[in-house]
Amino acid sequence: MSLHRRNPRRDANERAIVQALTQLPGCIVYRQSGPGLPDLLVGYRKQWVMLEVKGPRGRSEPLQIAFHATAQALGLPCHTVRNVDQALQALGVKA
Repeated sequence: MSLHRRNPRRDANERAIVQALTQLPGCIVYRQSGPGLPDLLVGYRKQWVMLEVKGPRGRSEPLQIAFHATAQALGLPCHTVRNVDQALQALGVKA
């Protein structure tokens, strides 16, 4: 029996963001896919941050908006980023 595996579409800027983050000492990046889940789960300096990567004109889907709101209500850091500088800012790193 084979499992159907979804091939999620990734934004073009995600690769540059992942490369920049993995250059930070001690930073680990996990790519995620699933309805409403943020694109990246990032561990850095004893914290976990979720990042939703969007292109220049990308919009969040309703499930993503709901997940983001729930995460924020629970005090879990969840950010929408469009470039490397925003991703670094979300981790508290000065660009």
